[in-house]
Amino acid sequence: MSRRKRARIDSQVTSDIPILRNNFPSQSSRQAANRSTLLRHSSLTYFYVDNGDCDRICEFCGAIFWYDERIVSTSTTQRPKYNQCCKGGLVALPLPRRPYTTVIHLFEQRDFMKNIRAYNSMFSMTSFGAKVDNTVNRGSGPYVFKIAGQVHHWIGSLCPSPNERPRFLQMYIYDTENEISNRLHALSNENQSKLKPEIVRLLLSILESCNELVKLFRTARDLISSTNMPCFNICLYGSTNVRSYGKPIAGSIGAIVSDGDPTCHQLDIIIRHKYDGQQRISKLHKLYMPLQYPLLFPYGDSGWSPSLSLRVADGSRHKRMTINMYYSYVLHDRSNLYTLPLRGGRLLQQYIVDAYVCIEENRLDYIRHNQHIFRNEFLQGLYDAVQRGDTEGREVGKRVFLPSSFTGGPRYMYKHYQDALAICRIHGIPQYFITFTCNVNWPEIERYMSKFPSLKAQDRPDGIARVFQLKVKSLINFLKNNKPFGEVAADLYTIEFQKRGLPHCHLLLWVTEPYRIKDACEIDSYISAEIPDPVNDPHLYKIVTDLMMHGPCGLLRPTSPCMSLGSFSKKFPKDYQQETSFNNNGYVHYKRRSNGFTAIKNDVKLDNGYVGPYNRSLCLRYMAHINVEYCGWSMLIKYLFKYISKGADRIQYTITKTTAPTNPTQHDDLSRLNEIQNFLDGRFICPHEASWRILNFLIHDRHPAVQTLAVHLENMQNITFRDNDLLDMLLGIHSIDGQH
Repeated sequence: MSRRKRARIDSQVTSDIPILRNNFPSQSSRQAANRSTLLRHSSLTYFYVDNGDCDRICEFCGAIFWYDERIVSTSTTQRPKYNQCCKGGLVALPLPRRPYTTVIHLFEQRDFMKNIRAYNSMFSMTSFGAKVDNTVNRGSGPYVFKIAGQVHHWIGSLCPSPNERPRFLQMYIYDTENEISNRLHALSNENQSKLKPEIVRLLLSILESCNELVKLFRTARDLISSTNMPCFNICLYGSTNVRSYGKPIAGSIGAIVSDGDPTCHQLDIIIRHKYDGQQRISKLHKLYMPLQYPLLFPYGDSGWSPSLSLRVADGSRHKRMTINMYYSYVLHDRSNLYTLPLRGGRLLQQYIVDAYVCIEENRLDYIRHNQHIFRNEFLQGLYDAVQRGDTEGREVGKRVFLPSSFTGGPRYMYKHYQDALAICRIHGIPQYFITFTCNVNWPEIERYMSKFPSLKAQDRPDGIARVFQLKVKSLINFLKNNKPFGEVAADLYTIEFQKRGLPHCHLLLWVTEPYRIKDACEIDSYISAEIPDPVNDPHLYKIVTDLMMHGPCGLLRPTSPCMSLGSFSKKFPKDYQQETSFNNNGYVHYKRRSNGFTAIKNDVKLDNGYVGPYNRSLCLRYMAHINVEYCGWSMLIKYLFKYISKGADRIQYTITKTTAPTNPTQHDDLSRLNEIQNFLDGRFICPHEASWRILNFLIHDRHPAVQTLAVHLENMQNITFRDNDLLDMLLGIHSIDGQH
């Protein structure tokens, strides 16, 4: 970005809200201390703390990152280190080839980018099987790609069935004389009217000239027409093992066209001439993504495969590059490198969701395929089994399934719920419940997105996730170090994602005894629910009226999201209160005076009855919707903990009744297999959550740490063992351990 343009952006932001940049390592520690003192003790001067520009460069792979993303323990002032991209140089992938200039120009046109998913679907060689939730895009909000349940990529036969139009891959081989019209008719009438035939023709010519997969299918078409081959198959190799046909050279696709079934590996894709039904593509195939996203990968370059390994020193043992490492590497812009997928807009949203689903389902596959190996039982149960005459592990116990170590699963969430109650047992009821919502208009995001003129903030969910993660870390540090609510005794937070995908943080805060609220009027020192004075406090007035106002709703706007079945689900507008008070249930009613201050929102005048409770210093420092509720006297503590530990949203689904099992253990195993399937079928995934999880950001954190003690009655410890383990040997081992 030019210096003049950067200055113009900064001036636009600073004209509204004072900004304090906090990531310049050249400033002295004395200056930093003075700045912290200013924020802590001044009641009039507050600053929005800017995390700076994303202008630091990884020394290994050239990825661009924010200075505050550095690894603090190993960084120096001049050489900050960052390992989220390439794990410190262990992940090494070939640099992507620069796309044709024509493609770059297309990706800079807003009309094309608005319909890029339709154009990609037109040229996709596989079908995208998922339940896409389009209801989330009703209204005037930003576009978000959101799916429910599982994702599958399907591929059909090379030729369509009689009386059917060609679709997906078939259009590259069958009836190519009418290819443009076939591709347009393959879409719905609504999408057809938005697409331009000249762009379709241009994209087709580009893919024919550079995409290796398209060239392969065109070769198959020519071969078939010239030899009059009645039946043929195409095998796309999924492994890199040397075959009798020879190892594919760099830049080519490993494939073979034959008149029979070739001998293929289990990961290979066999595309048959005519085939009733569809074939599911393995997530482990290196062409899984290029087949689905030809516009993001115009050269047809291979993606992740199990054969990829990490870069290691000479003589060291090679370690496999995980699928998570691969996509974390891909989701980073690099210095002086044009990365087409990261400029894909709405198509990038779909790609990120698809990538995370591959990661999560790969982990679930491991659990599912190894359920038959591990079992668990109490030690006393093993003694009882031996007395019954049982000898092997497969005859007793329960199978291990969707364990608490699986992030986001029901046992994972329940474990964190128990940890929260353990903190509550020591420190008492939390005093504050804070909800911190991401603001896509933060200066960091706006400056970052200025590099991509044709994109909007929602088109880069990876960047939004990275900035919000920095803000969450900053918020926790600010609460502990600057103490706006007093000395912090404990904290616990969880990250969730709104209906439209934006991340938000639910935080429980405990303070030490001297800072606990003794009287309702003391709450006014920490929480306000009134519109600030626009003359005496213009900066806070702008933030509150822009970000903390609820509505309009009710008769003024019956279609508001908070209007559930015609009622006010959020209980706004609130009644006026001359002073803060508690009701009989311990619920706080904040001071809301009729002081005449108002705000205009959607051409409607709103007063103090529509203000969400907030803390002055947090709003000014983070310039976001930060709802602060006092809960120190509330009796709804279990509801509060369950709310922040409930996990991601789930769709409603029905479990059909299966045939009664022939033996009791079969029913036990079926229920556990269903648990994994129910988790898959019931989940919602949006691009912001997918980015958050791909980048391995925490969705839960707490302080202090909670240690689970292995306390049990005699012989009631839980033992994990394999199916083929001998019970006598297990009892012998654990009897010896018990003596120690």
